[in-house]
Amino acid sequence: MLKLRYLKEILFLSTFLIISVVFLASGLYLKNNITQALANKNNALSSERMINLSNSIIKEYQVVFKNTNRLNNFITSNPDSSTAEIEDFIKTTLMPRDLSAFFNNKNNAFIKAYVVACDDIVSLVHPSELKQNSAIEYFNDSASEYYRRLAQNNPNDVIVQGPILSVKNHDSLIFNRQAVFIDDKYWGYVGIVVDFSKFLECVKLNVEDKLFVYAIRSSVNKGSSDFIWGDNSLFKYRDKSTKQKSLFVGKQRWDLSLKIKQEIDTQSYIATFIFIFALLYLICLSLGLVLVNYIIKHKETKLVDYLTNALNHETFIQLVQNELKNYQEHALVCVELVHFKQVNNTFGYRAGDEILLNITKRIESVIGYNDRVCRIGAEILIFLKNIQTVIDVERICFDIQDKINAPLYVQNYSVRQKCVIVSANTIESGHDFCTLVRHLNEDLDKHRHEEEAKNTSYIEVEEQVSPRSWPLS
Repeated sequence: MLKLRYLKEILFLSTFLIISVVFLASGLYLKNNITQALANKNNALSSERMINLSNSIIKEYQVVFKNTNRLNNFITSNPDSSTAEIEDFIKTTLMPRDLSAFFNNKNNAFIKAYVVACDDIVSLVHPSELKQNSAIEYFNDSASEYYRRLAQNNPNDVIVQGPILSVKNHDSLIFNRQAVFIDDKYWGYVGIVVDFSKFLECVKLNVEDKLFVYAIRSSVNKGSSDFIWGDNSLFKYRDKSTKQKSLFVGKQRWDLSLKIKQEIDTQSYIATFIFIFALLYLICLSLGLVLVNYIIKHKETKLVDYLTNALNHETFIQLVQNELKNYQEHALVCVELVHFKQVNNTFGYRAGDEILLNITKRIESVIGYNDRVCRIGAEILIFLKNIQTVIDVERICFDIQDKINAPLYVQNYSVRQKCVIVSANTIESGHDFCTLVRHLNEDLDKHRHEEEAKNTSYIEVEEQVSPRSWPLS
């Protein structure tokens, strides 16, 4: 019984550990796979977004190149045009209609001003109120001399400078130049000022949206410094969630960077996964423990008498045969309850079961801790381990007799159950199991014949006892 109890504890602990380890390993494996899958998904999403963003920037900025070329062609085709005629062309042809700009901001509403510089001297600014604006001073600034020469040496290209953050008014502007040649002689240049913030609005690009964080970097003053828009730290990342790309806009390099907000998305998925997985773990653990408990109960049914919790016959015989193989001394005791069938007939089987249970408990209170008890019907077998003398066996038999002869209180009745007790030991009969059993049977037959000769009733039923005077055990 002790081994069975230890086995039960070991099985429960093993089931708990196995299910826990399996779920832990599976959880870590699945979590890594989910994380990897989300990373791949975010990688594909950020790559697609970067491609679309690059295409959108280039597409929107084409209107600047287009208008610059149109203004250049007008001056080239009409070299004798007055400043008023050039301004009228800009106003009527190049500048957006107010109504169109109102309903369609994606037109060229981000173009802030047009500049015409004959002999590299700014002669026309439209709208005219911007002529004294600090932004126009960049065309004559010494820092922009490099871009003027670059435009002069590349007459077919629009040379882009910026974005530049104005120190005075903190406007973010982009400056464009294109050299004008008339009869293969350098005439001057035309320029366009682009409001960078409005341009980003047309591209529908903010520093941050629901999925991404953005940044743009562009060299200023021959690349000696960088203009930063958005989160500058994005250019330090080199992981799958961050994408970087360089665009060349009119020979000006713009570095783009975006990072997907995967933390919120990943944490949400992982939290849902952990909740569902923990729920499955608890369900599987509960089912596993219930199954183990059922198996143990089934095993106990085979090993133990369900009524008295004593060993069943087969288990008891196997245990005795194994113990008899050693060199220690043991004994077998048989307790036969005389005419026990009359108890069932008189008081009912429920009372009989209670009497058997009480008698087994009384026997277990007399024998040793390591001794074993087996019930077969109205007979109870006892295996006494490691006895010293025959007197020890006789003393235990006497104590058992004394315990059983004491009244039993069942269903408000006091019942005296008599019994026959016989024993056999290895000191006198040896370690052969069959010999011990034969001696037990011979002694039982002898006692039965003696009792039959006496023709005496073995059951006494005393007067009915009040429940208050004799409480049931």
